[in-house]
Amino acid sequence: MEPKVRQLFLDEEFVDRREGLRLTVNPPSRHPENPVIRPDMPWEGACSVYGTALFDEDMGLFRIWYLTVPKDRGLRPLRLPDGRERAPHTTLLAYAESEDGVRWVKPPLGQFPYDGDARNNLIDLGKYNCEGISVLYDPHDPDPRRRWKAVYWDHGSGGWSVKDGRPYCEDGPGDGFCVAFSSDGVLWRPYEGNPVLRRYCDTNQNLVYDTRLKRYVAFSRFGFGRRLARSESEDFVHWSEPEVVLDCDEEDGPGTQIYGAGVDIYEGIYLAMIWIYREEGDGRIDTQLAVSRDGVRWTRVGGRKTWLGLGEEGWEDGMVRSVERIIVRDDKLYIYYCGVHGPHSRPGGPEVVRGHRPAIGLLTLRRDGFVSLDAGDREGWFLTRPFVLPEGELHMNLEARGGYVKVAVCDRAGNPMEGFRASESVSDDRTDAVVRWKGRSLSEFRGREVRLRFSARNAKIYSFWFG
Repeated sequence: MEPKVRQLFLDEEFVDRREGLRLTVNPPSRHPENPVIRPDMPWEGACSVYGTALFDEDMGLFRIWYLTVPKDRGLRPLRLPDGRERAPHTTLLAYAESEDGVRWVKPPLGQFPYDGDARNNLIDLGKYNCEGISVLYDPHDPDPRRRWKAVYWDHGSGGWSVKDGRPYCEDGPGDGFCVAFSSDGVLWRPYEGNPVLRRYCDTNQNLVYDTRLKRYVAFSRFGFGRRLARSESEDFVHWSEPEVVLDCDEEDGPGTQIYGAGVDIYEGIYLAMIWIYREEGDGRIDTQLAVSRDGVRWTRVGGRKTWLGLGEEGWEDGMVRSVERIIVRDDKLYIYYCGVHGPHSRPGGPEVVRGHRPAIGLLTLRRDGFVSLDAGDREGWFLTRPFVLPEGELHMNLEARGGYVKVAVCDRAGNPMEGFRASESVSDDRTDAVVRWKGRSLSEFRGREVRLRFSARNAKIYSFWFG
């Protein structure tokens, strides 16, 4: 175990045995002021998080890049001063900022004229349609002009046409997976060699930097349909041939698909918030969790239990889809998501009438709170696999009002060490509790191989770490 890296229970990778503890998937809380970003501008017929939200430490602001489509344009195209023409339903990239993550400002950027007026929050990126974008801040890039990076799908180089009274973007040779660079995340320079992959990347994109691989890793459909595929790059412009890494199976039920996913690296592991679409069911989309140690081999979390369910009747009763970034602020996680009224439309299915426009909401969750090991009135326990004890004290994130958690330090066979059979009891609701043994110190075992045995009663254990 690495010091200061929290060990969560998403896949129980380090748990050897457990008894009397229940693995629980903990749903997030919806903010009472949801939706926090509403489509309230003429160019916003919808606000969708086929994009990125993050907290900018240098600016001290929450920042979000989201997609929108013009409102009520009919078949009237959008014509730009440089001669470009966008389809009436063109996908537009928008930007907003917030000091508290709840009240958002849509600043006038002066980049992208909408009906001749550039006083809007639209970003000019993509020759045709910027459909699905992921933004990454890369502070280690020596070139400050490249510290903000983005991947996106540009689509519509074949022009646009009208079919059955509706406008459609046509595929063309310029379509594909593209990259761009920026010094501030607002003014972007597309790579001259775009597209870097001539792949069909509809829906959302996800971009992370894997410090162990020293590579950029992207997740998207990449033309494989409703499945999660992966590509990687050392230099951000040359990308590997994508491969499918996560798909639904018989256990999910007939017609179940991964519509998309929000993927991030959280405490050293890949965490995917996957959008579960039941095409042969009710056509609605909710969110489950999946986890991976390498981004290639994935495990579904908690018996595929729903993590983010649909909202009550209204703006999010048909589809809920999370953005890819997990924002850590003190002891709370902020995760943004898109809510849609009504199910996904299906060929041959009933007509879907949406009484609310898609909007963006905020989820909050206790830090590390995705999954917990829960003990009831009878004491339960789990034993870790053997590991070399790192530097630092043992910390825990737990909720044990009226209960307790105790820890024993054990040898490789699982036998408690003398003087370390049981720590002092840890109780109450604490996101950072230090575990102590009377008159003894963990430093006695530093660098030696040990196991830990956690015993709990009336408690929820979220994570532990050394530091």
